[in-house]
Order: sequence, then structure tokens, then C-alpha cells
Amino acid sequence: MANQKTDLYVCHTAYQVLIAMVRALRAGGGQSLVLSTVLPNAEPLADRLAETGAFAEVRLVNESACPGIALGPFLQHTRNRRQFERLCGLKLHRGQYAHVYICNDWSVLGRYLQDCHLPYILCEDTLGGTLDPDQHLLAAQRAEAGFAGRQRRGEGYLYWGDANCVAAVESEDAAKCRLFPAKKLVTFSKAALLQSLTGEEKAAVRAVFITRPLPDAAAAAGATLLLPRSFVEDGLMTQPEQNALFRAVAARYAPAGTPLFIKTHPRDATDYAALFPGAVVLDRAMPGEVLNFCLPFRFRRAVTVQSWVLRGFTAAEEPVCLSLDEARGLAGQAARPGV
Repeated sequence: MANQKTDLYVCHTAYQVLIAMVRALRAGGGQSLVLSTVLPNAEPLADRLAETGAFAEVRLVNESACPGIALGPFLQHTRNRRQFERLCGLKLHRGQYAHVYICNDWSVLGRYLQDCHLPYILCEDTLGGTLDPDQHLLAAQRAEAGFAGRQRRGEGYLYWGDANCVAAVESEDAAKCRLFPAKKLVTFSKAALLQSLTGEEKAAVRAVFITRPLPDAAAAAGATLLLPRSFVEDGLMTQPEQNALFRAVAARYAPAGTPLFIKTHPRDATDYAALFPGAVVLDRAMPGEVLNFCLPFRFRRAVTVQSWVLRGFTAAEEPVCLSLDEARGLAGQAARPGV
């Protein structure tokens, strides 16, 4: 690829990295990645990504180093571009890459692309996000006074695909999307991408996102996957109450002697390795799609409490979605009215 321009992927979440990595592998590898350090453990993740061959260039950017934006129409983009390059250590220019892909164009990096007047392709941050009927952020932006003029002149910053330097917007199904003109939309199905992963691609994904050895398929037979969340963070219970609740759920759905896997939400600070000695505790920042599409085995059951995390989950024979009251009942905790 020495004489060929690479594509650049700008990522802020593990899910975005997963999709970018598979796309880069299918493009022959050797692509380019900018990884925001808002992603937990971004540096070791970058090292593992470099080993896959998907990316020849992986750049880490600390967006918090850029404290704010210059206001006012006078050379706003020029001043902000220079500030970003000085403080964040990244400099891009038009024509440097074949394509530039980003999901979060409302970010510091997204604004920098607009400062550079660099054409970019806006990707969906969630599966089918452009088809979601709730588009209140776009609606509010388009209702602002002077929107059409700002868009036409490239004045200030516009997000979620409305900036005039957006070359295209990807949709799970462009024919069903009504947010943008048809000529601006392209279909890119992440569902189809993930469902078509080869064994080699799945192994590469596991090497990046699973940081401890997994049992083989025989040892994992009959395994239960517990998918907790932080009710402590949500102010619904204390940490001891939450610990007791998930112990009770595991006792009910993961019989003694059967393997237990745990993958919690990134905001959940609970030490599940201490709570469940012997369980396989997966990286909390790992995208859930790795569980659904990339493991070499299926789970006997997958269990969660008051969560939509199992919606669309296909890697378990029996999905179990408990209400909070049901889980409290297993733990012998009284239900709380209105909670």
C-alpha cells in the first residue's frame, strides 16, 4: 500500500474501534487510526491494535488538552485549528487520506475536521442510529436561527452530519433514512458486517478486546453470562445491596460447578473478580458485540437485570431479563415503590 492513500478512522468508543478494525482488515490492513484517550486504557488498546496489521498508524489524542474554542466569525476555524494542533499534537490536511470516517463529529476531533475543512464520512455510532425516530438533537440544531446560512458558509460548527464538509452519511439502510438528501446517504450495514465475520477475523477481534485467556469450548459448556450494571451509580441501592443482589442472581442462574462469565457496564466500578472468585471477568470496556459475534462458543444462558443489553443478543440459548424487583426478591430484599 506504499503508493496508495489509506483511510483514516477517528474513534471514541470500543464499539467504533471494533467496526473500524474489521473494515481496515477487509481493506487489506495498513490503514490509519486516531484514538481518543476518552476511551479507557487507550494506550494498551492501541498497542494491541498495532499488532493486528489492520492499522499501520495509530495515533492517540488527548482531547481534554484542548480547553475550548475561539468564538466569533473572525478566523474562528483558523485559530481553533492552530490551537488544536499545538495542544494535541495532531495535524491533518486535505487530501492526506482516501477517506476519513468518524462517528462523534460533535467531539473536539470532529470540530478539528471542520476547522481543516476536511471532507469526512459520518458513521452511525449505534446500530441503525440514523433510523431512530428520536432525532431531537438534529431537529433542535436545524431550528436555530440562521442555520441554513451557517451551513452554507461553513460558519461555526454543525454536528450530526449537518456540517458542509460532510462528504456522506452512512446508514444501516439508506433507503429508509429521511434525515438527509438521498445523494448524501450511503448504506453501510454494521449488522451485516458483524454477521459475516470469518473465523480469522473473530480471532483477531478476540486478541484485541479479550485480555485474559478464555476457556476452550469444552470447558465453557453450560456457561452462564452475567451482565450486571451499576445500580449504585444510579442511586438505587448501596454497594453491599448490589453485591448481594448479583450474588443471588448468579446463584439462581449459574449452578455450582458451571462456568460463570461476567461483563459489566463501563461505568460499573464493582470488583467482580473479588465478588465472584473463579469467574471469567471480561474487560468492562469491551464492546458487547464481541460476545455476540466473536466468541468460539455459545452461552447456556445470559442474565441481566433491568437492562436492554440482551436486545438482539443471539449468543445464548436462554436470555433472561429480570426486573429489579425480581432480582431483589432473589436476594431477599424488599421492593421499593417507584424504583
